[in-house]
Amino acid sequence: MITQNQEREIDFLVIGAGPAGVQLGYFLKKAGYDYLILEANDRPGTFLEKYPRHGKLLSINKIHTGYTDRASQLRYDWNSLLCDDDEMAFTKYSKEYFPSTLDYARYTRDFAERYDLDIQFNTRVESVEKACGDDEGYVLRDHHGTIYRVRCLVVAVGVQKPYIPEIPGIELTENYMDMSLDPDDYAGQRVLILGKGNSAFETADHLTAATRVTHLCSPSPIKMAWQTHFFGHLRAINNSFLDTYILKGQNSVLDATVDSIQKVDGEYHVEITFSHAEGQRASLAYDRVLCCTGFRWDPTFFADDCRPDMGCEDRLPAMTSAWESTNLPGVFYAGTITQIRDLKKTMSSVLHGFRFNTAALFNIIAERYMGAPLPADHFSATAEEIADKITAQVSSAAGLMHQPGFLGDCLVVDDETGEARYHENLAVDYILDSDLSGNAHYYIVTMEYGEFDGDIFNKHRVPDAAKGYDDAYLHPRIRRMCRGRLLAEHHISESLENDWRVGEHPGERPLIRAIDFIGQADPTDYQRTHRDQLLCFLNQQLAVGSPSPNELSDSAECTSRSPNAPTTMPTSIHSTGNTCPISRNG
Repeated sequence: MITQNQEREIDFLVIGAGPAGVQLGYFLKKAGYDYLILEANDRPGTFLEKYPRHGKLLSINKIHTGYTDRASQLRYDWNSLLCDDDEMAFTKYSKEYFPSTLDYARYTRDFAERYDLDIQFNTRVESVEKACGDDEGYVLRDHHGTIYRVRCLVVAVGVQKPYIPEIPGIELTENYMDMSLDPDDYAGQRVLILGKGNSAFETADHLTAATRVTHLCSPSPIKMAWQTHFFGHLRAINNSFLDTYILKGQNSVLDATVDSIQKVDGEYHVEITFSHAEGQRASLAYDRVLCCTGFRWDPTFFADDCRPDMGCEDRLPAMTSAWESTNLPGVFYAGTITQIRDLKKTMSSVLHGFRFNTAALFNIIAERYMGAPLPADHFSATAEEIADKITAQVSSAAGLMHQPGFLGDCLVVDDETGEARYHENLAVDYILDSDLSGNAHYYIVTMEYGEFDGDIFNKHRVPDAAKGYDDAYLHPRIRRMCRGRLLAEHHISESLENDWRVGEHPGERPLIRAIDFIGQADPTDYQRTHRDQLLCFLNQQLAVGSPSPNELSDSAECTSRSPNAPTTMPTSIHSTGNTCPISRNG
């Protein structure tokens, strides 16, 4: 029962009970913190009951991975929320590789019930204001009149409003959010779809058999997810429409700017200017124009004098490396809106990426508001123990794999005590902005892709483990840092199974029996080859220890603070990294 006009004081208030809000609620509940989740609807995960409109998720649901440990399974289970109960895996809910949105909505509801999360349903936030005077935090009011005084506010409301481009006549279009899904309604028609993202192609695939002609149009060329490694670019499951274009099936993909849309004699006249044809213009006539141009975040529940800064053409909130509002201290963000931090680069726009962002966010706010230290493993700072830890992480941690170059681990070495402190799952730019970067001897561990030129399916490789820095496919990078500056870098050469642990492999029997590298004596000992290279690098760096201020002044300064900071750091890999001779025994 919701009582009107009551007041509540809460440490952590989360707006939204979608997957991100529920995930953060799990961490807050497990820690025993004072928290509350407000949800406008009567159940969690309602957005997923409708979107994507055609009822299928784009995230894979791989059940048979060969791995028995949960951490490794999560690399290929893109839908499960992070928790301590293996039975709450989404793989228990569906066997489909691309599962139903309704199954996922049911999973979200069950997850919230399983952990008895404190969610107040049927509660719409109407205003957010700053606390008066010197008081910390924010004051919220819901549509029942209840007032909430909160220390830390986390907004986990996704992008639920359509993004409408500024085109004269755009009001004549039908939007992805509410257009008809019945192909018979489009039978024999000429249809223009605005946009070239997954929602546009999902719609085009659905209508291909019914329409006379279907065109997709936007100013920029298609970007394929397999080329860019960004999940939001066109996925293979939605690209069968391209066959009907390239093989002349009456459909087309137009790189063009839409100048105007007019309704004339019952049809829509669309004026366009082609992007790559020296300004060529055309006037085309359609029976329907569908707007599939994506979504935007709606900040209107914030008071006028408390509006968060926006970015990305006002589609997403601007935020710091701690997922905090750039102009509203104490307001944090979770979920798909965190994609502004790694925009069109990694996976913060989707669950398998932002679930790990949410875990990192929890640790940040727990440290700031509750004084909880960042979680860390402590062990002796020997090359062998460090190599074991790094190898285990890059071979199993799903966050490193799903957020390449964006999330990383931070290993801090105390040269005086000989102790290592290993922090998992932090945003790389947060490491660089935080007190961690003040250490004189630390390492940032990531997994990243290299550079792709030309055909991604026709990539020449050199089988030399000492030249991992030339590898184009996903592989680990270890960067030796000192007070925010890059001193040296090591790349572990790519692995067919993304597993570099010696003597371990997915499943009961190994897939790879031998693989040879240049200079290697025994191709069956390929895993040891990677370890030898890593041990050599670590031994070199541990022997050097922390440089003196004079020595440090001669090194390159790390100035980048971009979401993919590691790829833009000055590097000395050709002189200090991956130079160890390969030996069988290490």
